[in-house]
Amino acid sequence: MKKTMFVMLLTVLCALTPGFSDETRSVPPQQVAETSAPAHSTQGGDWFTRLRALYILPNDSSGSVNTIPHSGVGVHPAWTGEFDFGYMFTKHLGFDLILATANHSLWGKKALQGTKIGSAWLLPPTLTLYWRFFPEYLAQPYLGAGVNYTYFYGIDCSLASTHLNLSNSWGAALQGGVDLFFYQNWLFNIDVKYVWIDTKAHLSGSTNGHVHVDINPWIFGFGFGRKW
Repeated sequence: MKKTMFVMLLTVLCALTPGFSDETRSVPPQQVAETSAPAHSTQGGDWFTRLRALYILPNDSSGSVNTIPHSGVGVHPAWTGEFDFGYMFTKHLGFDLILATANHSLWGKKALQGTKIGSAWLLPPTLTLYWRFFPEYLAQPYLGAGVNYTYFYGIDCSLASTHLNLSNSWGAALQGGVDLFFYQNWLFNIDVKYVWIDTKAHLSGSTNGHVHVDINPWIFGFGFGRKW
């Protein structure tokens, strides 16, 4: 009788013990957690793609054109579009690469005030390593830092019989933003970057001279994206 009661008690305890059933034992705890994670939750191995509109606001400064005392060069703001993609090494740490190009006008300052010097296209691919603070939330803010290389092309000089050349640039970049998930893997993104870009402008022809220009733009972006 005692033996029968002991077997019945052991059977009941086994049935009530969490994780004892065949179904639970067959699935590792980590896999159970991953399976139950919501679609917007970011995990290591996830890819991100985004399309954004950008407003580029130069925080520019320059010296004087060496042949024109008390002069300077400024860079006007510009709007453009941008594509970026990123990858998460862990649920917190990932990288982001932006691809965009924009046309900026160059205007004189001080002694050259009101004089259009020319325009140029900037291609500034920027790679950042960033930290995502709350990967399980619908709103996922992040901060990052990285490097930028700016290539100048399509350079046009507005001064008569004058050629303009701009040197390419390496510089650092800082980044901050937030992904706002609104439907499963789809998101709205707001992003701000500050990029160090500097160039040496060389004028040759009827107007000669050179000047160092710091462009150093704030880049404000907003758009839509998806996590894959």
